[in-house]
Amino acid sequence: MTKLVLSFMLLFASGAKVIAADAMGVIIYTEPVSKQEDVLKVWMTAASTTQIEYKTTPQSLNRSRIKRSAVKSVYFFEPPVFKEAMDLYESRDYAGAREKFAACKKAYETLDEIRGNYSVLAGFYELETCRKLEDLEGLKKLLDVYQADTLEREHQRNQLEVYPVWDAVRTKSWPRLDALVREVLAEKKWIGEHLAQLKYCHGLALEGLGRDTDALIAFNGAFTADYTASEELTQKAALACLRVIKGNDEVRLAIQLWGTEDEDPNSTGYFLLQEGVALCGLWKKSLGGGQPLPAEFASLLRYKEDNKPKPEAEEKADEEGA
Repeated sequence: MTKLVLSFMLLFASGAKVIAADAMGVIIYTEPVSKQEDVLKVWMTAASTTQIEYKTTPQSLNRSRIKRSAVKSVYFFEPPVFKEAMDLYESRDYAGAREKFAACKKAYETLDEIRGNYSVLAGFYELETCRKLEDLEGLKKLLDVYQADTLEREHQRNQLEVYPVWDAVRTKSWPRLDALVREVLAEKKWIGEHLAQLKYCHGLALEGLGRDTDALIAFNGAFTADYTASEELTQKAALACLRVIKGNDEVRLAIQLWGTEDEDPNSTGYFLLQEGVALCGLWKKSLGGGQPLPAEFASLLRYKEDNKPKPEAEEKADEEGA
């Protein structure tokens, strides 16, 4: 008997996560109905392309239906589960937010035919959590089934056009990614948030193709496109720059010749080395947001010009002059 009760409780608990919820909102009629006001506060339970089903009180067992043709617009109040998810998202707990967004998407999926519904909106942010977690496999799986027809905001719909670029990153198809980014960039004038993503992904493609200089230009474009808003992507772009700089053959030569008579301060390697030093300094000062500079790049700070040892010939000349 105890096992039976326990099994029932576990079944109920698992089902509670995906139970459908009523969405509180406002229906605005095209014309007043039965001499009532043209605005009605409701708890919507389902919708199709032709009608909306609703209750007039949250506890009511009775359902009413109205034709979509008689509805001018629908406004949804933000559900608590979506607010909880956004709080986690904005505090950068993307794993926790992803779970909440998935629950919200499921709870309100019977209303996904209505523009601005919280099921489709939660589904969008679930996609975004995958992107920010760099779970590109998970992003692809969600995109394959995501229906964006009723997604309301333009900048969110534009983000959907950026996702194919991330999918090319997933497959590491660098030539395809290079061509795709160029094509997407030419389509329209992108806002900073999207431009930063496109430039960053382009940098990955160019880095993968061994085009270090072009990769640095692209990563720098990501760095500057949306510096204040896309902080995480800015940090990734900065670290990508440092990765390219440290792995560059000319930079390695500049490090090898550092402080010797054969050093060439006018060489590309020397210039890039100093760019890396400056970027490391910017990371420690503000860019890192309090995070330590990764140990793999900290060694670049040894090559500040102020730390440069004098060549032996110069030291001897100083001694003789003394």
